[in-house]
Amino acid sequence: MIERHRRPLSWLCALSLATASLAHLSKAHADAPSDEAAMEQRRAAAKSKYQQGAEAYSAGRFKDAVDLFLAADHLAPSAPLSFNIARAYEKLADDAGALRWYRDYLRRNPDATNATTVRPLILALAESLRKKGVQQLTVLTRPAGATVTVDDQPMGVTPWTGELSPGEHRLLLSLRGYADSERSVSLAADQPLDTSVRLEQLNPISVSIPTPPALSATRSATASEANSHGKKLGVLPWVTLAAGTVALGGALTFEILRRSAESDAEAAESQLEYQDHLQTEQSRQTAARIFLATGGALLLAGGLMLLLDTGTSSHPASAGLICLPSGCGLAARGKF
Repeated sequence: MIERHRRPLSWLCALSLATASLAHLSKAHADAPSDEAAMEQRRAAAKSKYQQGAEAYSAGRFKDAVDLFLAADHLAPSAPLSFNIARAYEKLADDAGALRWYRDYLRRNPDATNATTVRPLILALAESLRKKGVQQLTVLTRPAGATVTVDDQPMGVTPWTGELSPGEHRLLLSLRGYADSERSVSLAADQPLDTSVRLEQLNPISVSIPTPPALSATRSATASEANSHGKKLGVLPWVTLAAGTVALGGALTFEILRRSAESDAEAAESQLEYQDHLQTEQSRQTAARIFLATGGALLLAGGLMLLLDTGTSSHPASAGLICLPSGCGLAARGKF
């Protein structure tokens, strides 16, 4: 651990900055509409976690302080909280942790009034890592949550920070619904590196259900042809309804799994474990929504086909199911 010198910015100043930030977040939305109630609860919980972290720091329980400040930052992100986390890591003699969060502090607030104090600390901590034969790399993506693979080894999800040997490294970034991004980065021995990537969204895929010939009957069709529509469609409406039911069951299953991952995240003992559980929760939530939207659309399509199949109208009618990454929808036209 490198030697620390007295700094003009005291710990009490850092705590007051974090308190002011959290208080401002709470007051800024005092008159917010009802849909802001959940956000207000998160801010209140963040303030409570921060206060517990400050007490733990004052009592010399620096590991507890780190965990509590991290929890507060997750609930209500704040640059002063990044500074406090870095200070707590310094007390734990964790150069990598302190460097990560000092860098995060300036990334969030590049015009910070104490930037001239923090930058020398970053250089000193980077020098400490250089002596250990590693250096720090941070990978950011827009949107966040992409899986980071370095030299064919899975590392975590973005935003990701880790220590690697200096030199060339191959990055692979993967996120469902977005094209994979591959690139090489050169990590200097004496300076940490930030790399930021904007992921390209994949084109939506359109899948349509062909309209059976019976649904395009003309007005010249005879009454006997109109009454025979049910035989032309056969079991297709029932198969569609069954598929919709199965999809809704899948949505329920993934929602149960999502709640399990949420509970695991709340019980996580480290930031990396917390991020892993959070990524799992978000993935299962997305799957549940897709299954829910698909199941609802299939049930609607099946019901519509049954209606058309048993109806007596001879007007042309058509229906189709359009599926996108965010869900599915039904399009229909004609007179029923």
